[in-house]
Amino acid sequence: MNLMEFEFLVDGAIRTIGLENRGRTFVFRDGENVLEADVRRVSANELLFHFGGRTARIYLTRDAGRTLVSVAGREFIVTEAPQGHATSLKGDEKTSEGNLRIKAPMPGKVIKLSVGEGDEVRRNQTLLIVEAMKMENEIQSPVDGMIKKVHTAVGDFVDSEKPLIEIEAKK
Repeated sequence: MNLMEFEFLVDGAIRTIGLENRGRTFVFRDGENVLEADVRRVSANELLFHFGGRTARIYLTRDAGRTLVSVAGREFIVTEAPQGHATSLKGDEKTSEGNLRIKAPMPGKVIKLSVGEGDEVRRNQTLLIVEAMKMENEIQSPVDGMIKKVHTAVGDFVDSEKPLIEIEAKK
């Protein structure tokens, strides 16, 4: 059986996932983590994973080139990794000062803001949570750096065009 590797952007971080098909059983590799599971399609948007005597129901929703994945109450946004392995979400952009503008992956409401201007942040640290389509989407920092500007507050409704936060990346 051949091991195929795929690169995805999962909540802003590049992940390389290995997949080996063994008939009805699949072997998933994510770094050192290995999961062997019997996978059954329940419907176009629902999969059933049987592994180690347990069962997990996975829900998938596709939206504009992204897949929203819901597993045991946790939600993830998955897209294909951009060429060149950029670590920011599609739509994030740089300001004229070179700061990175972080945008929401989809329209929603800010329900938690975890950082303020002047805060030091590390790559993959949660910056804020946006609720969209009854799912909570953690927006994480794609870089180590410092928060230069916060353009939103808890309770604000945001879309994918409005910058939420500006980060000055560490050099």
